[in-house]
Amino acid sequence: MSILFAVTLAAVSTVQPSCSWDHPGVNPYTGKTAAAIDRYTDIPAAVRSTLKRRMEEGQSDDKVTITRDGISGKNQYDPAIRGMHFGAASVCATVTRSKWAEQRQEPGAVYCVDQHCILVPKICGNVSRINRVPAAVAKAPITPPPPTAKLGDNLGDKDLGLADAEKFDPEELTEKERAERERQQRQAALDAAKHKPRVEEFELPEEFEFETDVDVRITNGGGHPLLPPFNGGDEDDISSNPTAVPEADTWAMLLAGLGILGAVARRRNQRKQG
Repeated sequence: MSILFAVTLAAVSTVQPSCSWDHPGVNPYTGKTAAAIDRYTDIPAAVRSTLKRRMEEGQSDDKVTITRDGISGKNQYDPAIRGMHFGAASVCATVTRSKWAEQRQEPGAVYCVDQHCILVPKICGNVSRINRVPAAVAKAPITPPPPTAKLGDNLGDKDLGLADAEKFDPEELTEKERAERERQQRQAALDAAKHKPRVEEFELPEEFEFETDVDVRITNGGGHPLLPPFNGGDEDDISSNPTAVPEADTWAMLLAGLGILGAVARRRNQRKQG
């Protein structure tokens, strides 16, 4: 098909700037697929020819799911749909599907040559155009974190000369060796028991008896009940009874008695002289 014929198709078709695709299947595309592709005059003729051939043979590049907010498949696509065909020859520059339910899904086929991709929804066959997101933009390579150094990483396969512990098999011991091993184990248990601090158990009496005859003990020389008893002995012996120290009132009484005795003796001397 010549370029002039394609331009003629584009002029004959009705182009609307924006349409609503809120009810898929209500106004399906009834024209020819080849005619719809030829209306995209910005696509090179060779690319349009390849797209038409692959669409006639059903060789799609991807099976996608169309939702309200996106188009998902093995590749990633821009959610916007443009150049959608309705009826016999009507074309909408941009279409919206904002009134779709969030859970609604519509299958479709995608045909791509170079950066030009054609979307054909299964429910209505409305030939449309979408943009495929480049792989580098769709999924940026994830840079792995630098490996962390671990203990022994610098050793490599160097042999450090460490010997593995020998495996112990009780069945390989003789009767004498087994008896000696058991004796050592018992001895180790006894040694551990000797070093273990012992805690003596004792029972508290149900009632405590307190001594009430404190005055009797003091009078009889038993000493104060809260102090250890004193035994007779030398002055250097800390356990001997200390010498009693007179109280202040005792000194006063002694001085008063001496004064009375002196006064009586003085009066007697005066009488003898008179």
